[in-house]
Amino acid sequence: MPVATARLDPLTPMLRNRLETSLPPGQRTIVCKALGNLLDSVCNLEAPTVTPPPSDRSSPWPMAQLYLRLVAPVPGSQAGPLSAGEHRTLHLMHYLHEVAIAPPLQPGDDPAVSRPQSQIHARMLNQLRHELALLDLPDIQDLQKKQAWRELAVIDIAPRLLQKAERLGFQPTEVRVLGTQHVAPAAGLHQGGLKLTLVAWNGAAPPDNPNVWDPNNPLGNEPDLLLAPLQMDWTGLTPLPPA
Repeated sequence: MPVATARLDPLTPMLRNRLETSLPPGQRTIVCKALGNLLDSVCNLEAPTVTPPPSDRSSPWPMAQLYLRLVAPVPGSQAGPLSAGEHRTLHLMHYLHEVAIAPPLQPGDDPAVSRPQSQIHARMLNQLRHELALLDLPDIQDLQKKQAWRELAVIDIAPRLLQKAERLGFQPTEVRVLGTQHVAPAAGLHQGGLKLTLVAWNGAAPPDNPNVWDPNNPLGNEPDLLLAPLQMDWTGLTPLPPA
């Protein structure tokens, strides 16, 4: 699975206590770890929201339910005012809920129209899932581990693409994996991994093909992805098994 850079845990002791107290014992570790990964992936995003925070306790959306468990702790969990960092964590959960419920872009939608960041984030996640599903991962034999690796890669790459595109001044609606490179294992550090070269662009301004349109060579008329405005390398490493 991709090795994440160590960051401050967004689930402070109080938030973690509130979450764990509200969950069955068998779910606590896996839910806290999954939520921590998601929060870590978006910690550097501004993450603007356009909807009210979750408030419906009957909502079927997991992020809404987790948000409400932290806002209104169950009896027996830690109470008290939230710190600025904890408010930031709740805001990121609100944003992730928006990403989860964002409507997909339809084929007839104009990609040039500016959209909420959460909707573009959701678009990037879906496109990356499709792209990474096409990649072979020869170093990982177990199917479940392959799926977990891909999903961790997707949630890590999408916000990085958003940040880079924002600096370049456009909203990405298309992303492709342009190339892959195997990373050899390093003794005592990791089991190897994969380096991806990704490109992204807005569908209203596809990368131009410098070739003149040739009806006899349809493959030569495809967009030249090397001319995409955003190009980014990303490396995912498989960690060593627990000692």
